[in-house]
Amino acid sequence: MAAFADLNVVHLKNPRETEKLVSKALKLGFETIAICQTYRFKKEKKKGQTADKLAPLNWDDFPAIQDLKKTHPKLKVYSRLTVQLDDQSQVHQLSSDVVQSFDILAVQPATEKLFQQACKTLEIDIISLDMTDRLPFFLKFPTVNAAIERGVHFEITYSPALRDPTQRKNLISTALDLVVFAKGKNIIVSSGAENELDFRGPYDIINLGLLFNFKEEQSKAAVTKNCRAVLFRAEARKGTERSVISGKVLTKLEAENEEDIASEGNNDDDHDDEEEGSSDGSYEGDNYEPKEKKSKVV
Repeated sequence: MAAFADLNVVHLKNPRETEKLVSKALKLGFETIAICQTYRFKKEKKKGQTADKLAPLNWDDFPAIQDLKKTHPKLKVYSRLTVQLDDQSQVHQLSSDVVQSFDILAVQPATEKLFQQACKTLEIDIISLDMTDRLPFFLKFPTVNAAIERGVHFEITYSPALRDPTQRKNLISTALDLVVFAKGKNIIVSSGAENELDFRGPYDIINLGLLFNFKEEQSKAAVTKNCRAVLFRAEARKGTERSVISGKVLTKLEAENEEDIASEGNNDDDHDDEEEGSSDGSYEGDNYEPKEKKSKVV
């Protein structure tokens, strides 16, 4: 089985506090972790100009994570950047060297046009919607499906639901819509943790996924196989091998994938009586569509 993953652990200003978050996630059972910076580019007029405050993660700032790796050989830690897009002029900056230096690239579009562009053309790995408030646009089958066909994944970040009742209501409502329009496919569930209390264990998250109308296998895939698929896409997008804190390149994931396939093949008999559904999170019959073609958060 693929390792449990949390691809959205917040990068805090104090490196020691970030190390505590990684340590907490590891204790809960997550072996694949991404430290995430969130950034919004300035609206600049000159196309060749980029913001100067964004910098790649310096792994030397996290000695405690290096020590964790020595005691937990399976631990893999990646860098992630989430770019908040609210203007078309910001899109070209996604190709800058500093942005491409991160292992995983996510965007958070604020308009319908940017959402459509993220789904159809942008070379990214994750689309992370702000589910703490009502979406300013409709989700539509063709747009969501375009992202799925390209291998882009959507993200549900659950920690806001733990902090505020209104945010919890909005998050559950939007997550339910997303699961319907994506048919349960290409969705990951991450913590977005800013402190240790924001985390939940992998099996708690799987149970939470049932609240989002995932089937059990889909919910499990959202914290395992789908997260690994994000890393595969990140590797393909870059086209080059990049080192991570473990000292291993992303192509090592291929060997892990082969091991999982072999392991699952030996356990096929255990799944004969399970409800039909694929490990990639598809519903029984991909031709299913609800009556409503559009959804708006209420």
